[in-house]
Amino acid sequence: MDGQIRNYLVGLLVACLVAVWACWTATAEDGQWHVSKASGDVSLTLQDGQRGAATEETILNPGETVRTGPNGRVLLVRGEETILVSPNSVIVIPAQKVSGLATTILQPAGTTVLEVEKRNVKHFEVETPYLAAVVKGTKFRVTVNESGSTVDVIRGEVEVTDFKSGQYALVQQNQAAKVAAVGTVGLSLSGTGVLAPVRQGTPRHSSISPATIAQANMPATKPEPAAQARPDALLRNKAEPAADGAGLLAKSDTLWDSILARFGKGGAQGTGRGSLNDDISFTISVAAAVGVVVAIGVGVGRRRQRRKQT
Repeated sequence: MDGQIRNYLVGLLVACLVAVWACWTATAEDGQWHVSKASGDVSLTLQDGQRGAATEETILNPGETVRTGPNGRVLLVRGEETILVSPNSVIVIPAQKVSGLATTILQPAGTTVLEVEKRNVKHFEVETPYLAAVVKGTKFRVTVNESGSTVDVIRGEVEVTDFKSGQYALVQQNQAAKVAAVGTVGLSLSGTGVLAPVRQGTPRHSSISPATIAQANMPATKPEPAAQARPDALLRNKAEPAADGAGLLAKSDTLWDSILARFGKGGAQGTGRGSLNDDISFTISVAAAVGVVVAIGVGVGRRRQRRKQT
């Protein structure tokens, strides 16, 4: 009977830990972009204009801008999706949705390589001052310079639209679409294989303001220290994990190790009635603690889901 109670309590703890893992996974999938790797001059500009260095594990919030200098490179990650930002580049995470799609990235200048999770519907868009690239899921490169904007498709296909003319076309793997800043108006396609027809759509304006373009062309300046430019609550690093899925998972691993050690010791020495009661009390306490962790994880996930929907 004692063994059955012990097995039941262990099963309860396993179920709690599985719930923690599920909460952490859901939160990560619904999370924000964060800096996975950074080298050279990489700065982060907040909505209020303050600037600081973008270091590893820094979370990007809506309305913030990432900028790289002549030797700067940064890899942004969100779940399975990545954005590799090359030197002398600027990207913006919009403060509000600028289209009906789930994700929009603004790129006023420079070069990025994006790998987007594949879905059944169009859900990801990159806007430059001259064109928009919309995908269901693929890998592609976007370049913005003084001559215009270019989209090179590395894998899959990308729908590219010229803002000024309204022309759009589906660009396949090993093909490119270009829109010139001056001169010829319209979408220009090149590359291997059969090029898709260029269709006529409705002209529209880019979401990138002239002020953003002017800021993107300004010489890079040395950023302020990250701790001065951004509150600690908005920074995420490995030494001080915030109360999100990763931190919860670390705590659950510690609890699990303690539980295994406790039961392993009890099994080796044998248990009487008093020892069993102690184990039950210990297990219930740990289960309650894990329950609190699960509740925090669910709260974090729901809060981010509401933020994403607004």
